[in-house]
Amino acid sequence: MFDILPCSAVPPDVPVPKGLQAARETSRNAFRSLPASPERDNVLGILGRIGKASLKQKIRHRAAMIISEVGERFPQLLDVTDEAVDCRNYDVHGSEPKFDYNRNFDAVTFFIDTLEFLFAASDLVEAGWNIRGWSKAGTVMSHPFGRLLINYPEGLRQLKQLLRP
Repeated sequence: MFDILPCSAVPPDVPVPKGLQAARETSRNAFRSLPASPERDNVLGILGRIGKASLKQKIRHRAAMIISEVGERFPQLLDVTDEAVDCRNYDVHGSEPKFDYNRNFDAVTFFIDTLEFLFAASDLVEAGWNIRGWSKAGTVMSHPFGRLLINYPEGLRQLKQLLRP
């Protein structure tokens, strides 16, 4: 979801130091000269993303507006979203998991609920939604936002327990 946000909704590109620019161009030229293959194209794609916001950076950018308004209701939100991206990377790329996601699927649903909330709520806040007022109004948990608001502390507690060394 966060990968398809318009440029205006994500952090700006970061400056790339001259040495890294030169290395990128040298690498790009070397890989372009190779026969087309999925591996070659993957490396060229990665080189093209140098200086662009990563998925974690995009999510953190969107989370900042939630944290500034109701951060006390969602403590350690950036830690949760970073772990959610790590879980996604495990599913997509086979990265090393920090814990067994299949055996602890409640954590995966916590990640999904948190990211869905963050994606939608950040848009609503940008449009003028009073998230602070909403967070104080109480809920019967009939909406996913209300369920997350109530269940977030327990999800965070369980996640911290899973991440203990």
